[in-house]
Amino acid sequence: MRIIQSNCKHMEEAFLILLILAFAILVGSTLGFGDSLIFIPLAGIFLDVRTATVLMGFWSTLLSILNAIKCRKYIDIPYLKKFLVPGIFSVILGAILIVVAPIRFIELFLGIFIAVYLVVKIRELKSEKIQKPESINELSNGLFYTGAFSYGFLAGLIGAAGPINVVLLERTGHERESFIGNFAIISFLMGSIRLTLYTWNGLFPLELVWMFLLGIVVIFIVTRFGHWITPKIPKGKFQIIIMILLTIISIRLIVVSLFFY
Repeated sequence: MRIIQSNCKHMEEAFLILLILAFAILVGSTLGFGDSLIFIPLAGIFLDVRTATVLMGFWSTLLSILNAIKCRKYIDIPYLKKFLVPGIFSVILGAILIVVAPIRFIELFLGIFIAVYLVVKIRELKSEKIQKPESINELSNGLFYTGAFSYGFLAGLIGAAGPINVVLLERTGHERESFIGNFAIISFLMGSIRLTLYTWNGLFPLELVWMFLLGIVVIFIVTRFGHWITPKIPKGKFQIIIMILLTIISIRLIVVSLFFY
């Protein structure tokens, strides 16, 4: 009886994890980012955060491939080349550190990172000033390279560094399809490197390979739906809903990592 109950519990948890994945992929395929930010903290309720980060690394890379294919004609090659210089080095560094970093500090760092992102985003939404987008040449090299390095490092360490790339793309005038396409190709290239290191270090949870394969099916189905509804959803309202959810996630991660370990 206990074995049956245990199996049922695992199946229920797997179903909930796949539901979380479906929601995260819907956000990622609609807005172009946010899938990892949503999945990792929520899935961390049922999984080790390190395991959730690794699994989402593989799933998110698949989503990036689909998004990049859909928006391939909008890819900005000069932007991409400039981004890869610091990004490759920093993603390797972050992916190496995840092997030795305590789970408690990964959770705390992720919670603080989300909180900082929310503060910046709320200030941006409250501001009524319309800033003229900068070109890749007008954005200072120091700011650009710092952002690219930070993105790679956090992508390798916590798997959820999207907001940094969002800021860089917005400041250089990439919108809608251009935003999604360039975000996707960078995520794919950075993701491929960190996934190689995750696998090399034995971080992929082989016991969950069946759930991983089901997740691939979920991604293909939900991504098609997300691409279809992208032009139909008011982006502002959708972002507010996501921000409320991220606020709850951030508070939970910080509180749990500080007081319940």
